[in-house]
Amino acid sequence: MNKIFYNNEWHKSLSKIKYSKNSFLNSKINYYPNCSEQDLQNVTNSAIKGLKEFESFSLKKRSIVLKSIAKEIRKKYKIIAKLEAEDTGKKIANAQKEILYAVKIWDYASHQLKVLKPIKQSFNKKKLGEIIYEPVGCVALIVPWNYPFIVASERLPFIIGSGNSVIIKPSEYASSSLSYLVQILKKQKLPPGLINLIYGKGENIGAKLVKSKKVNMISFTGSTKTGKKIMKSASKGIKRLSLELGGKNSIIILEDANVKKAVKICIESFCSNSGQACVATTKLILNNKIKIKFIEKLKLELKKIKNFKKILGPITTKFQFEKIHKIIDENKKYNKNIIFGDIKKRKDQYIFPIVYEGLPLKNSINKKEIFGPVLSIITFKKGEQAIKIANDTNYGLSAIVCSKNINKAKKISKKLNSGRIWINNSTSVNFPHLPIGGYKESGLNRECGNEGFKTYSEIKSIII
Repeated sequence: MNKIFYNNEWHKSLSKIKYSKNSFLNSKINYYPNCSEQDLQNVTNSAIKGLKEFESFSLKKRSIVLKSIAKEIRKKYKIIAKLEAEDTGKKIANAQKEILYAVKIWDYASHQLKVLKPIKQSFNKKKLGEIIYEPVGCVALIVPWNYPFIVASERLPFIIGSGNSVIIKPSEYASSSLSYLVQILKKQKLPPGLINLIYGKGENIGAKLVKSKKVNMISFTGSTKTGKKIMKSASKGIKRLSLELGGKNSIIILEDANVKKAVKICIESFCSNSGQACVATTKLILNNKIKIKFIEKLKLELKKIKNFKKILGPITTKFQFEKIHKIIDENKKYNKNIIFGDIKKRKDQYIFPIVYEGLPLKNSINKKEIFGPVLSIITFKKGEQAIKIANDTNYGLSAIVCSKNINKAKKISKKLNSGRIWINNSTSVNFPHLPIGGYKESGLNRECGNEGFKTYSEIKSIII
């Protein structure tokens, strides 16, 4: 499906300009329109219309809709996973797990809509207060290519549930699963114009969406660089923003950690989705006392994986593949610090795990979000030193702490400038109930949990 969607119908784009997603991953080439200004006008007008008609939908009615969507996704999860895998290169089994987790998010949102009920407070016999949650308006949802379906599902139920209309703009590299999701949404008894879908390259249609006066809020997931551009553009109209941006995330291994378990967590968390995850923990901060034991175990476990192609997919885009190798090439003088992996450039767009040890703290591999399966090991002696190393970054998205002493791990967690922290768990362990988002240059606002509804709501106080 390469048509755009508005007024509850599929429409052929008015643009004659088309682009194809990166065809390196498979022989199937999908062409999508790089939509025109008139397409954008049609879509935004539709979203305004849908917003007005959705006002009559009660919280109960919205809840029923979200529940129905969850059921439909569950029925079609294998089809959606196949589309996701074709676009991104990830393994079918991994894609299926992601779609099934997305079902949980939609289901959770359908149950938690009660959080938006007005809150009444009595201050004394003469004064009453009421807190009311109202829609922000038309929300532009700009989705990345690494986890298109799950990222959309961490936002869409909360956007719709809060009473907003939405314009979905998928990445030009991964649009198929979201096109299919819109087919599912079309079957729901929703007002025409509530759900809209438009295609286009970020510098074209994405930028125009951000600037549009008919769009009240931007929800963007992607690079910090692009996030800053969106903030600058949105500032002209003081538009509401929800941004989940880059991360340079740490995994801290304390001396009392279960080494076998910590190694497994480490591998899962820097290799997941071939390292193409904003929460990937690619900076390993390791207690000096267990350094030898841990590194030996890490190398042993990585060597046991005889064929990485069985568990890892290729890097999704040619651009990202080249970007990773550029960072590696810039650090050729540190090739002696590579303790595992091969940096030779492969023709099939795969990058298998690479592990550096002992790089300077200010080195680019320790500072930049690489977005690939490249791990750097830094050692420390005391806990405060580990915290300082972890926080020495412009980002603040995620972190992991491994220790048998949970109280000690919690104390360290509280001192880390990160929005999501796992203790003795990999980054693959997530729950719809918990808010997600980042500190510092990793973004603004929170998705999921009850906070997800509040992110997409205007909060009004009435004093009586």
